[in-house]
Amino acid sequence: MKEYVALAIFAIVYVLIVGRIKFRVPIWVAMSIGALLVVLFQVIDIESAIKSIQIDVILFLFGMFSIVSSLDRSGLLKVVATKMLAKAKTPELLLMAFVVGMGLLSAFLVNDTIALVGIPLVIYVSKHLGTRPVVLLLSLAFGITIGSAMTPIGNPQNLLIAVQSGISLPFTNFIKFLAIPTILNLFVTWYILKIYFKKDLLQMSVNYKNNNILESIPIEDPKLAKISLVVLLLTISGFFASEILSFLHIFDLRISLVSLIGAMTLYAASSRRLEILKSVNYHILVFFAAMFVLTSALWSSGAISLFLKHLPMPNPENVFQSSTVISVYSTTVSQVLSNVPFVALYSQVMSAGGFTGSHIVQWMMLACSSTIAGNLTILGAASTIIIIQAAESRGVKAFTFLEFFKIGIVITLVNVVIYYLFVVYLGI
Repeated sequence: MKEYVALAIFAIVYVLIVGRIKFRVPIWVAMSIGALLVVLFQVIDIESAIKSIQIDVILFLFGMFSIVSSLDRSGLLKVVATKMLAKAKTPELLLMAFVVGMGLLSAFLVNDTIALVGIPLVIYVSKHLGTRPVVLLLSLAFGITIGSAMTPIGNPQNLLIAVQSGISLPFTNFIKFLAIPTILNLFVTWYILKIYFKKDLLQMSVNYKNNNILESIPIEDPKLAKISLVVLLLTISGFFASEILSFLHIFDLRISLVSLIGAMTLYAASSRRLEILKSVNYHILVFFAAMFVLTSALWSSGAISLFLKHLPMPNPENVFQSSTVISVYSTTVSQVLSNVPFVALYSQVMSAGGFTGSHIVQWMMLACSSTIAGNLTILGAASTIIIIQAAESRGVKAFTFLEFFKIGIVITLVNVVIYYLFVVYLGI
C-alpha cells in the first residue's frame, strides 16, 4: 500500500513542478510538500527521513554557493563575463562566447549561477544589436548545460554521483573522461547554432560594432574580489589535493569539507560576511534536503520496483549494454523527473544492481547523459527554467517549449553520441 501512496504523492509533486509557471509554485516548495507528505502519511518515518538527507552534499553546496555569491557580490563574475563577450569581433564569435565561454565558466561555478549572471548580458547585447533575445538565450542555455558536465561541481547531479557512486578520485575521473568530449561538444553545438541562426547572425552583423557592444565596467568591490578569487582557486586546488592525499593513503579529506573550509575562510577574511551569508541560495539547499527524503521514500516503499521489473536493467559486467541503457534512461526519464531527482533515484538503482565505485565508465555515462538531457526539453534541467523565469521577470520573451525542442533534439543527439563514443572507448 505504501508504494501507491508514495506514487500518488510523487504525482502531486510532479504536477507542481511541471506546472510551476502556471501554479507559481517554486520547485523547492513543490519538493518540500512532497517530503512533508511522505512523512505525514508514514511512507517513511521521521528518523529514516532525517538519515536520508546527505549532509555531505548540503555542506558542499553551501560552501560553493558562499564562494560564488561572494564572487557575484564583488562584481568579479560580471566583469569576467563582460570582458569575454567584449573580445568577440564578429556575431559568430559573440555566439561562441555565450556557448563555449559561459559553458566553461559553468564547469567550475555551477551552471545555475552562470545562468543568472548571463541573463542581463543577453538582454543588453540583444537590445544593442537589435536581434531576437531567443538567439542568445538558447545559446546560453545549451552552453551552460554542456559545460557543467565536465566536473563534479558543474551541476548538482554530478555532485550526487561523485558522493553516492563511491568512485575514487572523482575530480580526476570526471576531467579524464568528460573534459575532452565536453569541450568538443561545446564547439559542435556552437557550429550547429551558427547554422541554425544564420539569418539572425547576418542581421546582427549590420549593427555590430567591434568594441562598443559592452562597455568596460569596474569591479564593484576590489578587496572582496581578490579574497573571493583566492579562496576559489585554493578551494579548487584543495579538491585535487584531497584526491592525491586519499590516493596516497595519507589523509582522507572529503570534497564537502574542502568546500566548507573554503567558505569559512571567506567568511573569516571578508568584512561583508553577513551580506554574503544572506545571499546564499538556501532554496536549493532546502530542495536537496526535501528531494533526499522524497526519493528515499519512493525507494524504500517499493514504488520504484513497480517500474523496474518491466524495464531492462543495466548489466555491470557488460560495458556496452549498461552504458546504452543508462544513457537512454537518462535522456528520456530526466524529461519527466528533471535530471537531479532522476540521478538521485537512479544512482540507488545502479548501486542495488551491483554497480560500485569501480564501474567508472557507467557512472560517467550517468553524469554526462543526465546532464545533456537538459538540452532536449525545457523540463530536463532546472538551469533552463531559471533562464526562462529570469528573462521573463525582466520583461523579455524567452523561448517556448517547441522553440527549444526543435534545435535541442539535434544538439542532444549529437552530444550523447560524442559522449558515448568517447567515454566507452576510453573505458574499454
